[in-house]
Amino acid sequence: MTVETRAAFEQLRGIARPLRLRVIADSDGFPIIPGRYGQIERFCDGLNCWSCPLPGQVALAVYTDHRRLFEKLWAVPGVKRHQAGDNEMRATFLPDCIEQVSTLIKARRRRMGRPLSPEAAKNLRGSRVGATSAT
Repeated sequence: MTVETRAAFEQLRGIARPLRLRVIADSDGFPIIPGRYGQIERFCDGLNCWSCPLPGQVALAVYTDHRRLFEKLWAVPGVKRHQAGDNEMRATFLPDCIEQVSTLIKARRRRMGRPLSPEAAKNLRGSRVGATSAT
């Protein structure tokens, strides 16, 4: 991981942590929050704002190729249209709007299971061992 991608991951994880949103790497190694109908990514870090529509602020971007969501996303207060094509769209927004945007694209959440008791873990291991030895 480069310094830039590491900083991007830390920043996006910090924003996504309160909502328990899953942060993964895209094909280039940059962090995204995947969703059923699109994805959220970091757009600007607030320092290098040479083409940012929200200069001097940390900005996120949402991408979707579901036309029915275009108007719904643009209706969220704080979401600004950045690029729009016939079948895909990208908009920028401040981290304050992430809850509404993640709900619209049905962003994936991290699993937060309860820790297993030692007895439950032993039973689980026992059932797996029995299943693999029977085959």
